Amino acid sequence: MTKDFPHASVLEGVRFTAQIGVPNVIQGLFNKRELPSRVASGVSADFLGYKLIEGMVRSYGDTPFYVRVVADEALLIHHPDDLEFVLGGSPDPFASDPEPKRKGMSAFQPDALTISRGDVWAARRQFAEAVLDTDKPVHRLAQSFVDAAAQVVAGLGAGALQWSEWNAAFQRLTRVVVFGSKAADDTRLTEQLGELMSAGNSMPGEPAAGYAEFISHIESYLHDPEAGSLAALIAQTTCPVDTNPATQVVHWLFAMGDTLAANTFRTLAVLSTHPEQLNEVRAEMARVDISTAEGVASLTYLGGCILDTMRLWPTTGLFGRVSTRDIEFPSGAVLPAGKQVLIYNVFNHRNRARIPYADKFSPGEWVSGNASSDWSYNFFSHGPQVCPGAGLSVFLGQAVLAHVLNDTTPVLRGATLDPHKSLPHNVDLYGITIER
Repeated sequence: MTKDFPHASVLEGVRFTAQIGVPNVIQGLFNKRELPSRVASGVSADFLGYKLIEGMVRSYGDTPFYVRVVADEALLIHHPDDLEFVLGGSPDPFASDPEPKRKGMSAFQPDALTISRGDVWAARRQFAEAVLDTDKPVHRLAQSFVDAAAQVVAGLGAGALQWSEWNAAFQRLTRVVVFGSKAADDTRLTEQLGELMSAGNSMPGEPAAGYAEFISHIESYLHDPEAGSLAALIAQTTCPVDTNPATQVVHWLFAMGDTLAANTFRTLAVLSTHPEQLNEVRAEMARVDISTAEGVASLTYLGGCILDTMRLWPTTGLFGRVSTRDIEFPSGAVLPAGKQVLIYNVFNHRNRARIPYADKFSPGEWVSGNASSDWSYNFFSHGPQVCPGAGLSVFLGQAVLAHVLNDTTPVLRGATLDPHKSLPHNVDLYGITIER
């Protein structure tokens, strides 16, 4: 008889759906809705989800276990060894296009790398890595990106910072990095993407209205690429057969835009309340010239601050894989073909039974510890499908934060992040202000 995984109870399935599944959908799987997101922060939804999984892990131990999500069962994995087994085996036999993700992303990027398989995935991955310089310590266009970051920060002025203007600044930086300075003021491009991502929240399973117009908008920049932009590199890079390069750019736009903006705004918030770590960042900055790519790239402790913020408050709390065939796990249990595998970052990133610094801001763990090799942390995923733009993303975050922190002392308003207490699981981006 084939060995099976434990099955959570019906009640636990109902609670998982109600406390984790439904809140993720209501907040918006692809484009976050402000009111539901604020409510979720107010009721500490992520903490409640954490406590639910913590109790289930105590019941079922280190092994993966099935939990019912609405009408279907999915396998929840949480032990680092199982995370390595699954993510190390992506995209085959663990594909990254479970039905909800594929149906949602089809609205705004139906040809996305992250929902591709087989040879198509390999070719698109090679294209992305070539343009994003995935295998290089510093992107070849890093200096022009640092210059763009400095200009964007200068445009923020010297007053208090709120989420709306911070996000707008990162969207501007994203447009410049991808398309050059001529796209700096093209807010319509960002609005189009936001509208399509909102359509993706309802998981239509097909391109949303306006998708063709959006791709044409991107193509207008790629036809006449500006030197010093990713668009210029796209023109020099062979794109996979039957793949429009404009369709591959979409993922970079939203990953560098909203996602990086959220991560860095929370980084600035936690640094404003943690003087020891802020002093370490200042000491690091004092040793380099932050106007140069080399200087920004050397800010490894500041990079650790961004990474640990992403650990503490992952922008993707829950993600999944789907088995392409029957798969035997190291334990001997078999996962049937077509079954979804769930990875709940909210729990895995702060598992108090495994992580001594689970609820503390600990950027040093990314510099001199082993955090970077820990399969528990998957804000950039891991394995063959690790984000090809992870290095560039952190670099851009370092560039912006270094220029913001230069000669200023941030003060957080609207939330309490006490370095002497466990940090909360939610930080409401819309409810905080950072004074300078």
